[in-house]
Amino acid sequence: MTEPIPTATATPTALPAQTPHDDGPPDPPAARPAYGEKVEWRNYTLLLVLAVIWFVFQLLTDGLFLTQRNLGLLALQSTIVSLAAISAVMLIVTRNFDVSVGSAVALVGVVLAMLTVRAGWPVLPAILVAMLCAVLMGAWQGFWVARVGIPSFIVTLAGMLYFRGLSLIIPDGETIAPLPGALTNFATGYLTAAYSVILILLALGGYLAYQLRTVRRAVRLGLADDVRRPFARRAVPAIVAAAAGIYIGESIGIPLLVILLGVCTLVAELLMRRTRYGAKLYAIGGNPEAARLAGINVESAVFRNFLIAGVAYGITGIALTARVSGAVGGSAGLFLELDAIAAAIIGGTSLAGGRGRILGALLGALLMGSLNNGMSLMNVSTFYQETARGMVLLVAVAIDQLSRRRAA
Repeated sequence: MTEPIPTATATPTALPAQTPHDDGPPDPPAARPAYGEKVEWRNYTLLLVLAVIWFVFQLLTDGLFLTQRNLGLLALQSTIVSLAAISAVMLIVTRNFDVSVGSAVALVGVVLAMLTVRAGWPVLPAILVAMLCAVLMGAWQGFWVARVGIPSFIVTLAGMLYFRGLSLIIPDGETIAPLPGALTNFATGYLTAAYSVILILLALGGYLAYQLRTVRRAVRLGLADDVRRPFARRAVPAIVAAAAGIYIGESIGIPLLVILLGVCTLVAELLMRRTRYGAKLYAIGGNPEAARLAGINVESAVFRNFLIAGVAYGITGIALTARVSGAVGGSAGLFLELDAIAAAIIGGTSLAGGRGRILGALLGALLMGSLNNGMSLMNVSTFYQETARGMVLLVAVAIDQLSRRRAA
């Protein structure tokens, strides 16, 4: 028998409408939003926009845009921005920004090139030292943000300046090239066509099995009404992406850098969506003070987030330097941070923090890369390309603001 509810001394805050111990019936299905529907429909919208852009460029380039060779090149061109966008999402989710990415990537490239070209080091030790330098750069910036309390924009703005300066001072402003073949061959190499198709099918099968398991668990917990609709919303984009990958892979194979991107994306997605640390990042971005009161060590989580950003500096810097087979401290990674932030925002990461997906950022990077690639095929001046990218970013931010107001 339940206790009677007091009336004379009750206050509105003391009497919530329903407590966690209530055994009342759950809300009817019509009153509850579909499981994961908001994120999935945003990804569908991005895919639709991407399809429209591809169709328009296919017409304007007389069928050249959707050739297997050009799509493979597009995937390779989008890899560097996508790698940088992964860490951008993780930082923006916690209301932090990193505008030093391009300069840090350039400095990593200079370290790698100095060790392999001028010092004659073997490739593996040089990569390890370059990665160590990258992690130290992330730790350095994380210290000032998390421990000292300086806003991340100011810290990384300063980093953008002195990282770029160091990348010019160390080689005395000279270009260091060419890199050893082991590096350049990986950055420009392709997996064979047969292995590419097998890898895509295995990845698709694993993804669908994982999503089916996730949706079934949601049904058991009462978060979804049936398996078919939520699973279909997840399966259709994956099948479309796999079909596009097979179309490219059966001809020229998958670029090895794209496989590296896939591994990094998988690790980042699992970290953000399936670990307690990832939940802490979203909680910090949603409300830092509430996260602190809930027992989360905000400073420690943010510091580790910058350490992860340092790992991203290293991977991106090594990939970019190997792809161009040299280090140019003055121009390597120029404006990369802006492209990464733009890709994250276009992919649905909120500037207010607390919301963002790695896969959405990859779609954003692919959209930006498609604009650059298509306009380059049309011989459009780079001035117009920059203008188009800026307008796309402005529209993405406007959509984010409108969606936040609607949600409020």
